[in-house]
This record gives sequence, C-alpha cells and structure tokens, in this order.
Amino acid sequence: MPKLTRAVRVAAGSILLLSLAHSLFWSFLALALKKDLPSEFPYNDFIPVFWMIAAAGLVGLGVAMGILCARNWARISAIALGAIVGSVSACGMLVSLALVFGFVLPSGIGIEVPIASKSAVLRFALGYFLVCALAIWWVFLFSRKSVACQFSGNANPVVPDLQQKAACPPPIALLAWLMMFSSVVSLLSWPLILGRIPVMLFAHIFSREASQWIWAANTLLFLACGIGLIKLQRWSYTGAIALHTFWLVSLLFTQLSPLYETYTRICLDALELSHTNPSLSHLHFPQWLFAVATAIPTALLIAGLVYYRPSFLKAIESSRHPAQ
Repeated sequence: MPKLTRAVRVAAGSILLLSLAHSLFWSFLALALKKDLPSEFPYNDFIPVFWMIAAAGLVGLGVAMGILCARNWARISAIALGAIVGSVSACGMLVSLALVFGFVLPSGIGIEVPIASKSAVLRFALGYFLVCALAIWWVFLFSRKSVACQFSGNANPVVPDLQQKAACPPPIALLAWLMMFSSVVSLLSWPLILGRIPVMLFAHIFSREASQWIWAANTLLFLACGIGLIKLQRWSYTGAIALHTFWLVSLLFTQLSPLYETYTRICLDALELSHTNPSLSHLHFPQWLFAVATAIPTALLIAGLVYYRPSFLKAIESSRHPAQ
C-alpha cells in the first residue's frame, strides 16, 4: 500500500463517499419518478439524463481508488473533479439563495418560494456551500508539490528525478480536462439543447442547420485542444487562447446587442420551454449583468493561459530533450 499522508487519504475517502452518495441519489430519483413524469417533451428525456448523471458518480469512484493506489492520473483528475464539483455547487448555492431572498428573480412572474419551504431551500444552500468548500480543498490539496511527490511512484523523493518525464503544468492540465469534459457534456446534451437552439455570433443569429455545424465544430475543437494540451502540443495552446478569445468577444457583442432578447425567446421556443413554463418568458435581466458575469471568468482564464505559457513551452522542450 503506498504511503500517503492522512490529508490525502481523507480527501480520497471524501471523494469516494460523495461520489457514491451522488450515484445513489440520482439513481433513486430516476426510479422514483419513472412512472410519475409525463410522456411529452421535455419530461420524457429526464429519466435518461438522471441515469447519465448517476453514472458520472462512477468517475469519482475510480478517481478515489486511483488516489489510494497513488496514481498520478488520479491526482490530476481529482483537481479537475474539484473544479467541476466546486463550480456546480457554487451555482446551486447561488440559485438557492436567490430563490430564498429574491435578489435575482423579479416579482410578479409566478415563481415564489413559500415561507414554509424557505428553510428547506436554505439547507440545500448550506449543503452546496459545504460541498463547494470541500471541492476547493481538493483542488488546493492535490495541487501542492508535497502531495504530488507522493504520486511519483518513486520511493526517493528527489525533485530532479521527478522531472525526467515532462508533464503538462497542473493548471493547464486542469483546463484541458475541463475542455474535454465540456465537449462530452455538449455531445450528451445535443438531443436536448445544442441540437435545438441556434447560434448567435457577433449579434448575428444563424439558422438551425448552420448552427448545428457551428456547435459540432466548436465541440470538436474544444476536445482536440484539450487532448493537445495534455499531449504537450504547441498548437493546442494557441488554439485554446484563440477559442476562448473568440467566444469572449462574440459573447460581449451578443449579450449587449438589441437582438439578444429576441435570441433568448427563440431559444425558449426551440426548447419548448415557453409553453411548458410560461413564466420564463417574462424574466428580464440587465444585459450588462450577463455580459460582465461571462466576460470576467473568461478574461481571467485567458490571462491565466498567457501567464502559464512559458511553463507550458518549457514542458514541451523537456519532453523533446529529456534529462539524462
């Protein structure tokens, strides 16, 4: 059994238990709602989606077992898993707080949380907060050099020996896994979302046929760049910066365009949500708020890519000229 610190073992145990709870919850939910949901769209697609979400917990189980076996791929995967879980939990916490305190949803749209249910929603928010804090701890723990040494597979923790095999810098590897994860999610959500909604680039709304080609190309490019980053391909780094810059500029033009409200209505109609949930058609948010909310994270990501570029290029050189 590899010698791992107590913190690493506790983190692996928390990933194992949380993944198991995740899979069991969504499995029981799929079984409980199988006979009660209506047969029309979009409810007829809920059960397959629930099963796919439940199956995602198996990834966490594999990562936890890999950590306990001191596999370096599991350590990198734990960083990516922490980023994904933290982001989803943060969104869930913000939505829960918004439903309780009403600082996002406007009044008069028929969506109100009863007072008796607010305590339950607050408990959900607290649960999301705890999971988010735990995920952040995973990211910081498995990014530390002292922890990385435990996954070297070498009993002699000498730093030069660990660097003989060049690897993608952990922050860039995290981004690569997130890009590949987003590509897989895009493929899985194609029948429900991407295959139905149009693309709006630089304030221009494309037809459904053209949009499907654009979504498919974007998904493949994200997947290719993610794999290229892991494989230390120079072109993938430039491609990742170009892709994120392209979408940042396009989203700014789109979300500040007078046609953006029309685009959201087209998307709701394409997803048939305006008929099943009429209240969604009456939601109105400041466009600048959406623009800022999407621009800041993407701009920070691009800045991080520029900052870590020398480290990535150094890893490429090390892979071509390994130390003797």
